[in-house]
Amino acid sequence: MRGLLVGALVVALTGCAAPPGAPTLDEVKDERSRTVTEQWRLAADAATEYLEAEWPEAVYPPLTFERWVEPERQLADLLQCMNRIVDRTAGSIGETGLLVLNPRPTGEPAWELPVAQVRCSLQVIAWTGLYPFGGPVEQAWVRHQVTVALPACVRRWGADLEIADLDAAIDASIYPTSSDRSVEPLQSVWLAAQLRNVDETTARQIRATCPDPGRTLTQLGPAEIRS
Repeated sequence: MRGLLVGALVVALTGCAAPPGAPTLDEVKDERSRTVTEQWRLAADAATEYLEAEWPEAVYPPLTFERWVEPERQLADLLQCMNRIVDRTAGSIGETGLLVLNPRPTGEPAWELPVAQVRCSLQVIAWTGLYPFGGPVEQAWVRHQVTVALPACVRRWGADLEIADLDAAIDASIYPTSSDRSVEPLQSVWLAAQLRNVDETTARQIRATCPDPGRTLTQLGPAEIRS
């Protein structure tokens, strides 16, 4: 029975036409930006409530997003941002890799350093590529890639594409998956897709050449936070 189902899916994939109105990659990027902007605004609202509750006398401009940074640079850039706001050395990075704050100088308001830390944590954010995306537009784009673009490319090489579980192939393309084979999480349709009727050398060329939606999504880079 499983072989019949797989065979049916192979036939369906090789014979399918592009659905009208398939999303574009720009629409995926826009959806991602809207998603991460909403998450950032929720975090900013919660931070504002916290600051106002703890230090109602605090004075600070509206919280804003400044830039994405590399994860390994996050603490250094966070400190640089805080130093600029408080106009002194706010702290250092300890041997354990944690932020160590310096004592507050006499005369400095109690709220100034924590406000700077909160502000900078929202202004300078590490981009990890592991944000929970996969909204309806992205799902539709990946489905089109998996059922139309990828099979068409595979056929040009004279091979067959086999996908036993279409939902698993879509998830593998959107969500990074930890694997013992790699330190970095993998994000590729080929975690859930197989090639048939092709030698291994050609199969490697297909996987390197044909549009892997997972690889494409990892190359999009940071979404835009519209603060």
